[in-house]
Amino acid sequence: MDARNAAIMVQDLRRIDLEGHESEPREVSDWNLSKVMNSLGRLVLPHAVGPLHLFAYYLPADRTGVMHAHSVVVSALIGSAPTAGLRPAARTPMLSGVLADFLEQLIVIDHPQHRGGSDLGANIEETVLGGSVGIDRSPLIDYPRFTYRPDGWTNDLPLMNASSMVSEIAPVVLYLRHLVRPGDVLIVEEPESHLHPAKQVEFTRQLAALVRSGVRVIVTTHSEWLLEELANIVRRSKLPETGRGRNGGPVALRPDQVGAWLFEPRRRPKGSVVKEIRLDESGIYPSGFDAVAAALHNDWADISSRIGDGS
Repeated sequence: MDARNAAIMVQDLRRIDLEGHESEPREVSDWNLSKVMNSLGRLVLPHAVGPLHLFAYYLPADRTGVMHAHSVVVSALIGSAPTAGLRPAARTPMLSGVLADFLEQLIVIDHPQHRGGSDLGANIEETVLGGSVGIDRSPLIDYPRFTYRPDGWTNDLPLMNASSMVSEIAPVVLYLRHLVRPGDVLIVEEPESHLHPAKQVEFTRQLAALVRSGVRVIVTTHSEWLLEELANIVRRSKLPETGRGRNGGPVALRPDQVGAWLFEPRRRPKGSVVKEIRLDESGIYPSGFDAVAAALHNDWADISSRIGDGS
């Protein structure tokens, strides 16, 4: 994680109940015992291991490049794999565990064995992408081809021909459509990458809406716009629900549903110092990102003053 990287975790605080049905006393069968143990597990496990028991999905920062070149990467891996008796073993390219998981999930993301359910990505397509993301599969090799159809179009574009913003957001939409469900954890690195500031703000609102739907979201960011909108979302929770409709819609999160941490570099010993940052009196997260804007403004003022003086 880069220096001065702010990590934001938004949590949905859910109540977990033990579900059971009253019945007449009877002999405990293996099936009934299994049902009881599963119920106990649902009640006890979250308290015993916290979020570790949840499904977690990780979208790496370089997902745009992977979305553009995933077929080439997979072909290279297959081509470099040793095949007994046919060719000598080749040196296999190294992939990080995160990228390997991401590639594996992309290849089978729309297979029927996935859990299905409500489409949590539809609002992101509407408000951020201005079009829909799709998957076509080759009938010969059952390999996915990702597409994008702008609103009003009748034909699909190959995703690699779409903008970098679309390629950046497309895997988020696909994960929300096919994999992520309420109660799961979604981790997104650098959600602001390739996004216009206005789109960064809108995407932040959509992430907050995911939290309201029950998804636990963790993001890493260097974006002051993302942090400022997140602060507005938290402050909006102090308004009555009937008065939240202006400036971005009614989405709001309570302060206990949002946490922000700042990673600052440390020289000796080398590493980072992690500290929690909270909303200050002015209603923003004091990340220090605004210091860059202030320095640029001061530089502009100095240049303007010198031009006026003729110096």
